[in-house]
Amino acid sequence: HQDKKFRKLRNDFLPQFHQTFDNYTQYAPAIVMVGMKAAGIESRSSWGRMLLGDAFSVSMMAGIVQGLKHTTSVVRPDGSNDHSFPSGHTATAFMGAEILRREYWDVSPWIGVAGYVVAAGTGFFRMYNNRHWLTDVIAGAGLGILCAEAAYWLYPVISKTFFPKLYEKNVYLSPSVSPRQVGLACSFTF
Repeated sequence: HQDKKFRKLRNDFLPQFHQTFDNYTQYAPAIVMVGMKAAGIESRSSWGRMLLGDAFSVSMMAGIVQGLKHTTSVVRPDGSNDHSFPSGHTATAFMGAEILRREYWDVSPWIGVAGYVVAAGTGFFRMYNNRHWLTDVIAGAGLGILCAEAAYWLYPVISKTFFPKLYEKNVYLSPSVSPRQVGLACSFTF
């Protein structure tokens, strides 16, 4: 019911509105986090721990989002396809915002707040661009946060199982996400 109310409001005031910056803002919290780390601003985790956790979070989130998109078959508001639920852009943005918040809370809580503002803006513009329903955006936000939290919770198990004694100093992982693919680069130092 709220979806229809929002859609009517959107169509009444800005029927031709379409911007693509939400395709980029979905990555902003994660880019800020990596940029701050690269600039030498102390975070909660080491590079290895942060990137391994991020890679696990991205993998989990992408798998869940894509699985739901293909099983729920919810038609987008613009009618372009039936992969509306949940919003992957919003999930990506909120996942990055939650990881940014966790990594830099001790530096300043406002860093996390800024990440969440950008993530919320991404979700809002997914609806305003007529690509998602409100329920898609809410579900995407929840999934993004949940996957980030799960990655931090499961990190000790993953690192001890797959990278005993080596993961902190000799194994580097770098996740890569685009609208059509998810990747993971791995580097070992001997």
